[in-house]
Amino acid sequence: MAREYTDETKGAVMAALLAGQSVSSVARDYEIPKGTVAYWNATVQRIPTQKGDVADIGEQLLAYVRAALDTLRKQMSVFGDETWLKRQTASEVAVLHGVLADKTIRLLEGLADNAADDQEPVL
Repeated sequence: MAREYTDETKGAVMAALLAGQSVSSVARDYEIPKGTVAYWNATVQRIPTQKGDVADIGEQLLAYVRAALDTLRKQMSVFGDETWLKRQTASEVAVLHGVLADKTIRLLEGLADNAADDQEPVL
């Protein structure tokens, strides 16, 4: 039976690929078979790359990063509630915060790498 992936997961994988991460590293990070990520990468490569399209993709990814950062800020205030925090397992809290923080930071690193290379940003 084929595994189903959420739109959020697919979007994050596509963003990581667009940010320049390798198929292997994305597959490892998201625990998705390399063949699946390679197929999605082929899809990413077919995305039109005219200036307007690249700008639109960049705007969408930046909106995603902004929303993720806003979510991280909200999580931090919830994590400060000792009553709530005591009801959670350490692994639940770590996964909840760690995954979103890690992926958001990776997207930001991709933006910084493109700016440092003085190229037209992929995002």
